[in-house]
Amino acid sequence: MSETPPVDPRQGFGDRPTQPFGQADPSWRPAAQGSGQAPVPPHAPPPVPPQAPAAPSAWAQPVPAGPGGGPRGGSRVWLIAGAAALAVAVTVGVVVAVSGGDDKGTASGPPPAGVPGGAGKAEEPTEKAFTKVPKGCELVKASTIEAIVPGAACTPGLFDDKDLASMITRGPRWERPGHDGPFQKLEVHLSVMPGAKGNYDMKKKVALREMGSLRKVLDSKPVNGLGEEAFVVYSGDSQGALNDAQVIVREGNAVVTSDYTFSRKDSTTTQKQAEDAAVAVARDVLGSLS
Repeated sequence: MSETPPVDPRQGFGDRPTQPFGQADPSWRPAAQGSGQAPVPPHAPPPVPPQAPAAPSAWAQPVPAGPGGGPRGGSRVWLIAGAAALAVAVTVGVVVAVSGGDDKGTASGPPPAGVPGGAGKAEEPTEKAFTKVPKGCELVKASTIEAIVPGAACTPGLFDDKDLASMITRGPRWERPGHDGPFQKLEVHLSVMPGAKGNYDMKKKVALREMGSLRKVLDSKPVNGLGEEAFVVYSGDSQGALNDAQVIVREGNAVVTSDYTFSRKDSTTTQKQAEDAAVAVARDVLGSLS
């Protein structure tokens, strides 16, 4: 331990006496002109002595030998762990810097033109959307009704006057009053709503389903030139009393189902005539939409 006494800050450094505050230090003299040295103000702190060279880094020091001549592993385990952590941090920083500098083509940024989803891709055509639908009994022309079911009266559906913001439905039916002549009935169901494709597929699947002795599918085929897609199903009961031609058609957000049911007793209506009647009704309904 050094025997040099500590310096009292009140006494200054060295043997210089203290000077009362506000009085000039008689020992201070300006530097001689032309000497090239700057004047030293009174009571200035002494020049800082040159610092001793820094101790060598722990990384540069040799590992002391342990018992048996091997290195001491316990004294610098933290250095090894620190080096591994630093390497991981640098790697992560490089990845973040490279990937975060430009968001073009990523999920958060718009893809460039000419690639899928970019400005260079042609826009797909939008689905036709109908918004105006007449009343149920006005969906089919009077001339069409007279040709299929002469003298038939129209009964509107339960929801024909209850339009919703997301769905419009119509369900009128035409029947001839009384019991004279063969039985005939014409029914229409219209739905204008999003998801028309799924609605069409469901109705088509139901129309092709047989119901034991109550209904048997006799024929089914697509219909060309009607809407975007159309299908006709011809069916009858097991007793042979009633036959039915049902057409399901979709155009845009509208799905139309037209059913023409007739009695085969005392009737000369053929399968083709029944199917043509159902197609004509469905065509009138689509033509009334806007």
